[in-house]
Formats: sequence, C-alpha cells, structure tokens
Amino acid sequence: MNQAIRKLSGLLVLPVLLAALLMMPVRANAEEVPYECFAELPVSVELNGDHDEQFHVTIELAEGMDETAPLPDEAADGLLIAGDASDSFSNFHFTKPGDYVYVVKQEIGDTAYMSYDNTVYTVTIRVTNADNGGLQHEIWATTDDDPNTKVQELAFLNTYAPPTPAPTDEHPDIAEGIENGTWGGTPTPKPVSTLPQTSDALPLTALVVVLVLAAAAIVVLVVLRVRKNKQDGQQ
Repeated sequence: MNQAIRKLSGLLVLPVLLAALLMMPVRANAEEVPYECFAELPVSVELNGDHDEQFHVTIELAEGMDETAPLPDEAADGLLIAGDASDSFSNFHFTKPGDYVYVVKQEIGDTAYMSYDNTVYTVTIRVTNADNGGLQHEIWATTDDDPNTKVQELAFLNTYAPPTPAPTDEHPDIAEGIENGTWGGTPTPKPVSTLPQTSDALPLTALVVVLVLAAAAIVVLVVLRVRKNKQDGQQ
C-alpha cells in the first residue's frame, strides 16, 4: 500500500516539475522587455532655385506640455538642412504612456530673394502599452493652417528667385536702352545718304530749251544759206 502511494506521488510530482520548467522561460522573457520606447522625427527641406544656404529647423514642447517631457538630442541647436535634403530629430526616449506634443518650424533667414516656408507643425507622439509588455508609439502632425488634417511628414519648401541681370558686355546698346526705357520702342531711323548723284540725266525743261534753241539756230542757218544762194545767182 505504501509503495503504491509512493509511485502515485512520484507520478504527480513529475507533471508539476514540467509545468514549472515551462513557465520559467516565459517569465524570464517577459521580464527582459524594457518598459520604454524610442522615436525619431524626420524633416525634409526642398528648394526651388540654386543656393547653398543651410536652413534652420527647430523643435520645442507645445504650450501646456510638462517641461519634463522627453526632447530629442537635437532640441538645443535644431537641425541645419541644405536645400533638397533631409535630417531627423532623433532619440526621443519615452518611459510612460501619454500624448507628447511638440512644435516644429523653420527659422526665417535673411538671404536676399529667398522666400522661406513659414509652416508651423504641431507634432503628436502617442505612447501606449505594447502587447509584449513594453511601450509602442505612433506619430502624426497637423499645421496651423489646417489643424484638422493629419500629415505624415514634415516638409518645408523654400524658393530662391534673384532678378535676371541685364546684359552689359556684349550688347551695351541694349543695356543702355533697358536703363533709359527706350529698349523695345520705335527703331532709330537711319540717316539719309549724302552720296553725290552719279546719273547724267538732265531736267526735262532744260532739255526742251536746248532742243528749241538748236532748232532755231538750224532754221536761221538754212534761211541765211538760201538768201546767199539767191544773191549769188542774180549776179
């Protein structure tokens, strides 16, 4: 009877031990998941035109946020981003759930002929409990111009448009015309040629006079000749 009880006890202990062994890794894994999460916020800048300026993008806590809320590593100096490039506010470190709200904007510079994008983004990072026991997050943003529409990226568009310089070397007459307001107006008339006439043609009136005088002279000569012949015949 005692032996049977001992065998039965042994059989009962074995499943208990197996169950304990199976539970141990699960508990160990659950304890290894840190109760934290990290976030990154990418920012891009586009530039219409050609310029080498570095654009300054800043981030700060939104009004009403707890001053102890996490800030990224770049919060103190902001980001310097060239045109048509991107960078990120990185290493947000969250250790408890909640909505963390930030303001991201571009500083207005003083470069001549540069139009700066003055969009102000309000960024929300929502931190929640994850299924594995840690934390997870999601990010969205809105703009001051449209606070009811969520955007998925932070982008600034700047435009550099200097005036086109007027030509001054190859076409000084054009540059002068542009300056005094005469370029594109009535063309300057060409001076009248003063070359001497090379034709031998005489005026019509003078020619008629010459012909009449010549004809009269011939008539006179003929009359004189006839009279002389008559006088010679009478003698």
